[in-house]
Amino acid sequence: MLLSGIVLLSNLNISAMPRQGEGLRIMRTLEGRLAEATTPKDSILLLENIFDLSQSYRTTASDSLAELTYHVARRAGDDATALDMLRQRANYYSRYDSVLNSLRGLALELPESDDRSATVTFIDIMLNSYYARNLDEPERSQRLHDELERITVNPPEDIYDRITLLHSICVNISHSVKGELLIRYIEKLGELIDRLPADNLALSNTFYVQSAIIYTEAGLSEKAIAADHRLLDIMDSLEQHYSRIGRPYRDYDANRYIAYTRLLSNWENLPQDSVQSYYDNAMTYLSRSSRATVSNSISPRPQIYYAMATQDYSKAMPLIKGCIDYPANKPYKRKLLKYLIECADALGDKETVLKASQEYIAMLELLIDRRIEDSYKEIQIIYDVYDMKKQMAQLEAEHNSSRFNNQRLIIIISVCSILLLAGLLIISMRLYRKARKLTTTLVDSNKALALESANLRQSQAELTKARDQAQRTNDFKTNFIKNMSREVSIPLKAVTEYTHLIVDCSESEGKPYLERYAELVELNCGLLNSIVNDVLHLSEIDSDTVSLNSSLFDLYKTASLSVDTIARRIGNGVDVSFDTASPRLQIYSDQRRVQQIINNLLNNAAKFTTNGKITLSYDLSNDRRMVVISVSDTGIGIPADQAERIFDRFVKLDKEAQGVGLGLTISRMLARLLGGDLTLDTTYKHGARFVLTLPYKDGRS
Repeated sequence: MLLSGIVLLSNLNISAMPRQGEGLRIMRTLEGRLAEATTPKDSILLLENIFDLSQSYRTTASDSLAELTYHVARRAGDDATALDMLRQRANYYSRYDSVLNSLRGLALELPESDDRSATVTFIDIMLNSYYARNLDEPERSQRLHDELERITVNPPEDIYDRITLLHSICVNISHSVKGELLIRYIEKLGELIDRLPADNLALSNTFYVQSAIIYTEAGLSEKAIAADHRLLDIMDSLEQHYSRIGRPYRDYDANRYIAYTRLLSNWENLPQDSVQSYYDNAMTYLSRSSRATVSNSISPRPQIYYAMATQDYSKAMPLIKGCIDYPANKPYKRKLLKYLIECADALGDKETVLKASQEYIAMLELLIDRRIEDSYKEIQIIYDVYDMKKQMAQLEAEHNSSRFNNQRLIIIISVCSILLLAGLLIISMRLYRKARKLTTTLVDSNKALALESANLRQSQAELTKARDQAQRTNDFKTNFIKNMSREVSIPLKAVTEYTHLIVDCSESEGKPYLERYAELVELNCGLLNSIVNDVLHLSEIDSDTVSLNSSLFDLYKTASLSVDTIARRIGNGVDVSFDTASPRLQIYSDQRRVQQIINNLLNNAAKFTTNGKITLSYDLSNDRRMVVISVSDTGIGIPADQAERIFDRFVKLDKEAQGVGLGLTISRMLARLLGGDLTLDTTYKHGARFVLTLPYKDGRS
């Protein structure tokens, strides 16, 4: 089974929540059915109904249920339920911005839809309210200024983004002023909310709750009553919607109790039958909701409003006295003091009248001071908005002026173009006449061109034939060089081996003498074999038959091996060394070709260095894109004006030196095939230094 009732109870502590009567029986039944569910899809509706029943108590188990239902819905691909649970959790964590931002990120992971946009906007509204509550006055003022500038100069095109921005403006204004400016922006926000799809009830519900509170606090009874009636209609629609999708336990009784309580607060502007109706409804939902019961025990405002409306002062007065000093009633204290004075005066309780009047007057003085301060703030905000609009108007005027100038320029250009076209027409007529004269000449020219074309085709055929012949000749040359290399290498190897054999078979007295000549034979055979190999490599490069086999190898080991190989062939007067400070690098290239280039450079240095040292080192370039390998010697050096000539074929600055002048040529050509280059460092003055650069690739790129 996917989820067992036992796991749910142990993890979420559902059974520990206070339940009574029918609700307890239903929850136990649902938990039993949940234990039998085998797929996420089967579990979703059961979890939703358990969650709806738990909402009456608003415990941490409710949030845990919402989180669990979200994850099960994601696994089942039920995006609507997942988004609904994110909204429920956002409502629960409205005072924790980090959780709200996390929930917003989860919403954005779901496929794009109106429901997702509405959910993101719902969470953004919660964040707006959080920041408005927790920012200090300077930060809130700056935030409001930036938002007013944005809505005035560059308003968002997306309706959900506009709703988020306007809501933030409204909540920031409401923490500073509560005058006409706030009402104006609330009405603008309401126009946007009413443009949303009819089934987008979550945002509408949130908006009308806040607008009803603001209208009530502003004393706009007519607008407040209309907002609460609209809110009650939305609750009916929500309840019907949830009932249609199999969630009959969605409970809005506590919300309706609050709405009817707020409606009753306008009793002074209501007919008596409306007062009676609102009071009866408030009492009905009070008897049905445990949350409403808890709220009413602290703040029995429906009973107070009804008693005041029916002038039942003896009932209203003790109710007011019993709750007026509770922190939860602080927002209503001024109104409650007014009612208390009215009740005490009607009942002849002068002491209460005096005491309540003093406190009421003090609150009025604070209110007046605040209203004056709010007026200044509102004037400043209005001035800022006016200034923004003025700047925008100036920009628009400048834009219109620029557009007018552009239009005038277009007209001038058009007139000039017409005149130019007329001139071109006249010129065209003259050219037409000349063209007719040229037609006859062109016919003759075409005949000549046709003859020339035939000659060109014949020449092209001859060139193609010559090219093919050259290619065959080049292939023959390459094959000849390969065969020559093989035919020369085998006898040379045999000469070397037979020479050593003669030395091994000679008597002890003549061995030192013969060993010296055997070494000379081996050296000269090696030189001859090297010359043949150089010619073969050059031929391969020219004929594009060089194969590159790139792989990841250790450059440090390769360089060390090359130095060790060359060091064994050089006399005692020269020190061949590898700079061990070079970094350990793994590069992606053709190891055999890289080692061939390094060996050529070391051999070249050995030819011209009789005393001193030869040093091999490498490092990465500053941008870490190239490996820079250098071979330095303290030999005879190379003149700067010969820096490029030495790379030409068969060039030898020292005619007596070994080789045929192909080593550097082949090395540069191989370096360029590998994507790098080989150059002479002309700034080096202690001999010669060759610099080999290769792309730094570590196998991942």
